Amino acid sequence: MSLLDIAANTLDNFDPKKDSVNSGSTGLPDGDYLTAVESIEHRSFDSGWDCLQIVFTVLDGDHAGEKEYNRISFATKNKAGKAIPDFILSRNIKFVIKLGSLLGIEMKPEYFASENETDTHEMLANVLAPEKGKSVILHVKHRPNKKDPDNPYVEYDLEATEQPETAEITDADLPGDLGGEPLPTDADAPVEPTDEAPF
Repeated sequence: MSLLDIAANTLDNFDPKKDSVNSGSTGLPDGDYLTAVESIEHRSFDSGWDCLQIVFTVLDGDHAGEKEYNRISFATKNKAGKAIPDFILSRNIKFVIKLGSLLGIEMKPEYFASENETDTHEMLANVLAPEKGKSVILHVKHRPNKKDPDNPYVEYDLEATEQPETAEITDADLPGDLGGEPLPTDADAPVEPTDEAPF
């Protein structure tokens, strides 16, 4: 998307007399996107909050090259010590299981059995990260946040897609057929000129 497109979209959705500069989601708008799973890692922040972070990069269309950051927490309590509702934890588990399945990983209940969320995030990152780079369809949908209207909730879902073909390259495919000639050695290196032996 060009700067002109972004400006036009912003002007259509922003009232400078009433809206905050920081309002609105900075991620992808609602839609379905062909993406590559760019990275999967355990992230921790200065606030003490940590999560499993999955970064999706859009591969085509108007948003090609843009990234969507999905940060999933398996904390069972919030900062105030109140229990996180089971349906939220269940939804997060379903998302990770579905992602694992689409990446070709058999997900196991014990991946979620760590004593704390930090260890769970680390375990899941270790299990999933080796399969990064594969493609998935990412569905993005926003819904209103009554407590903070400027920051709507974002819901994600995933769908399978065909994986791009990988080219098989042999030494014979490389320039100069490196497989047929020996590599140069130190004895083949040019001699530096000196006062005694100038060129």
